[in-house]
Amino acid sequence: MILLAAMALLPLSALGATNQVTGAVTTCGPQTPVTGATVTLIDANGINAPLTTTTNGAGVYAFTPPTGSYTISTTRSGYYDASTSTPMRFDGSHTVTISVCMNRYGSPSKVLVVRVLNAGSPVAGASVAAFNVSNPTGKSQLVATNTTNASGSANLTLWPAPFVIRAVAPDFQTDQAVDVSSTSTTTINLVAGPRIFGQVRDTDGNFLGSGVVAWLYDPSAPPSSLYRLIPGMVSASFYDIHAPAGTYTLIVDADGHLSHQEQVTLPTTNPHDVTLAVAPPELYRTKVAYGTKDWSNLTVWRNLTLNPDSTLPGLSPANLRNLRLQIDATLGNGDGTLSAGEIALFQPWLLAKGPGYATTDGFLTTNNRAYNSSLASYTVQVSPTLPTPDAKVWINTTATYSLKGAPPYIAVGAASYLVTMTMVPDSNISAYQNYTYTVAFPRGYELTTSRVLPDPTVVDILGFSPAVIDPRVTTGTPQIQMTIARSVNGTANAKVTGPVGKFYVVNATFDKYQAYVAGKTVLTFSANDTRDPNDHESRGNFTWRFTSNPGDVRYNIWTTFNYTVNGTFTVNLPCSWTTSFRPRASRRTGPLATRRPV
Repeated sequence: MILLAAMALLPLSALGATNQVTGAVTTCGPQTPVTGATVTLIDANGINAPLTTTTNGAGVYAFTPPTGSYTISTTRSGYYDASTSTPMRFDGSHTVTISVCMNRYGSPSKVLVVRVLNAGSPVAGASVAAFNVSNPTGKSQLVATNTTNASGSANLTLWPAPFVIRAVAPDFQTDQAVDVSSTSTTTINLVAGPRIFGQVRDTDGNFLGSGVVAWLYDPSAPPSSLYRLIPGMVSASFYDIHAPAGTYTLIVDADGHLSHQEQVTLPTTNPHDVTLAVAPPELYRTKVAYGTKDWSNLTVWRNLTLNPDSTLPGLSPANLRNLRLQIDATLGNGDGTLSAGEIALFQPWLLAKGPGYATTDGFLTTNNRAYNSSLASYTVQVSPTLPTPDAKVWINTTATYSLKGAPPYIAVGAASYLVTMTMVPDSNISAYQNYTYTVAFPRGYELTTSRVLPDPTVVDILGFSPAVIDPRVTTGTPQIQMTIARSVNGTANAKVTGPVGKFYVVNATFDKYQAYVAGKTVLTFSANDTRDPNDHESRGNFTWRFTSNPGDVRYNIWTTFNYTVNGTFTVNLPCSWTTSFRPRASRRTGPLATRRPV
């Protein structure tokens, strides 16, 4: 994922689309404007932060967002929530329209008085909520909430229809069906019903309080039921779930740990503590490759390796940390299993979301110029492990990109170029997500100097051609500004440096270096005098070969060696800045070491 939201770090030329994402919010059926509706713009890839606005008198909204693939969701008092499911690509080249309709609540309005008792006594401060279980959305909808007063009463504004009224007080939760068409008052007597609760710890016994979530899942319940997916109430490391008697799947997770999943039957013995193992990191790898001799076109590969309890933006429920159950719930029938048909739907669903970067406006620019992706080039591959429960899942995507506003194209053959990349930092939500970025430059160029923003920010730079960038931060929006220049050959220079009194230099010039050294002495050799025009001396790969014996090989910028027999020997020191793509041509042989008694 590439974060585009923090636009303050971006070059001005990479911003500034005048087109918008806009649309109308109307009533379903006969379309009339819904004014004052809250509209949220949601990036389908989870890259950009959500944006929110309200509709005007014509029911129209408008956003000028970063580039991305978007859906919208809408809320309005007196209406059921509505949303779109098919992402629309916005890259700033034209205005994109996303409209939606909303269903009104029933009418006429009617006040239901709810009285909450416990052992015949009124309960003040109890939470009361009304769920409409029969409506056009096909799902149970929360439509009204209130809190009981000193006499244990609360008013809910509803309409004549069937509802489930839920009353919640400390250690109690009681649901009661009420048909508001035939009554105006109802009394709920709190009773100690089935419940499961406990502490969440790690394998060392430490209490876990970051990102704890808990669910009970009953796939046999209808989609409109309140008891199909029951979220737990969580306080730090403690979870608590009330549910009707029955058999469920319990799912408990915490940030940085693998989720725990088991079958439980309520009523059960409490407390039901859960132990979570540490999750292996999830790998988010992004590789950007320029053409061999081309600065105006890119290919971007994105490779994700996900744990079984991972989640993806757009799958629901959002905190149900089980990738396969989310796919089943979002794309399938929600029966708790992942069928072949649902697996077949997953790849097209990913494809419909578009590239992880609709454009690279907020990701990568060259000489302050940005790129647009080719939607037709976007491909997605999903690992064959998806049908296997508890197996990791990899997702690979590829897309090509072309320079925006070209021609003119970026000229080739210049001495240097400026490449700016804005990155997503690592995160530890659900599991540790380790982001790494690789940039392969046109042949013959390498990273020479860089600047990281904001300063200071911990970013590791591994290699120069390609450059491997690894942000080591979990907050903010790290950016790296890289100067890319022509690769120039350097010279590996080696000499003897110790111990003092055990060697004598005959010729100190590095092209003809020669020294007499003592036998049966651990001698120190140094390549600190190596010269690289691009200032990468200390980052080279040094290989010391002291004899023709392949076993007599050493590595590093300095090393040690002990000659055990008399003679004249040559030390070879090849040096390269080797990467997975290509080595630099910087190699040199030396020094000449002649062993004589001192």
